Amino acid sequence: MKRIIALLGSPRTGGNSETLAQAVLRGAEERGYSKNIVRLQGMPLGGCIDCRKCWSRGTPCIIEDGMAEVHSKIHEADVIVFATPLYWYTWSSQIKPVWDRFLPFVHEKAAWDLKGKEAILVATAGDDKVDAFDGLVFSFKTSCDLLGINHRDPFLAHGVYNKGDALKGKWIARAEDLGRSL
Repeated sequence: MKRIIALLGSPRTGGNSETLAQAVLRGAEERGYSKNIVRLQGMPLGGCIDCRKCWSRGTPCIIEDGMAEVHSKIHEADVIVFATPLYWYTWSSQIKPVWDRFLPFVHEKAAWDLKGKEAILVATAGDDKVDAFDGLVFSFKTSCDLLGINHRDPFLAHGVYNKGDALKGKWIARAEDLGRSL
């Protein structure tokens, strides 16, 4: 059975990015995927300290925090959904440490890597212009390419600001279709 994980990078429980990520998961479940959800808000996740000690203790990172759990769940997954609201044209502060802590997977002593996994970016913004996502999309695609992760076209829901806006219009059906396309 294929496995999909959603990393929820919003500080708001039940917010728009989470709502759309859940819709992607529903579509994937229809295709037989098992799902896992990690709410990053409230998890102790520090940034990378560039110590260059990746894998020296048999795990990706020597920092002892919630990232060990995130790394483990990512390792088990076939598909990773990165769900984030757009904050200042990039990742929310809840999900940014996850990206910074992918350094071990380009380390020469990596015991495992992320190559061949599939990634989906689900992002929401109150901004009505889709080009507001350009910085985030660049970060997502460039990082996935560096890590050897196959990535889908990003799912970018613009014009959703207030909690519940993602439920209006076309967004939910499109997110479910994306999950069904896996």
